[in-house]
Amino acid sequence: MPRKTLAAPGLDRRSGPSRARIRRMALRDVPPVSAMEAACFGAEAWPREAFRELLVAFAQARPSRGGLWVAEEPRSGEILGYVGVELSALRGEMDVINIGVAPERRRQGVGRLLLTWVLRHCRRQGVSLLWLRVRASNRSARAFYRRLGFEARGRFGAYYREPDEAAIIMAREMAPGPIYGRPGRETEGAA
Repeated sequence: MPRKTLAAPGLDRRSGPSRARIRRMALRDVPPVSAMEAACFGAEAWPREAFRELLVAFAQARPSRGGLWVAEEPRSGEILGYVGVELSALRGEMDVINIGVAPERRRQGVGRLLLTWVLRHCRRQGVSLLWLRVRASNRSARAFYRRLGFEARGRFGAYYREPDEAAIIMAREMAPGPIYGRPGRETEGAA
């Protein structure tokens, strides 16, 4: 399978121009991804085995039920972030089941790159609705998702633990047009 490369604006500015590569997560990626997951989510991090089990389940499912991808720095192979999605049984909706960016790589375009990849994947799969959950108190993540065109659609009470907190359900309709939330800025072909 050919490797996909998308630009991550501002990625690794200190060491010169760089392009992050998005590729399917492999079993060899599980240790660094699970360490990143722990750094991002602490006590609520998925266990290492959850990534392994999903990789196997998604690889065996016919038709495909989801996928896990990593963003990596192509020169060093450093994993910058990861994302996972699962297709609903109705096949018209997709759920972002997990997304994380290395703490030292945040605010460098990695999260936007990963979600842009997912949005394109949704379009290719004919998915009309993409949704996710986010902690109610995580205002910066909610603002980030709004910039990508997601809207709050509801809430799950006491969804998260340590501390107990509601999850905001955010969704994005996958109508034809720009990938980014604000038309007139970057469009699907510009990333």
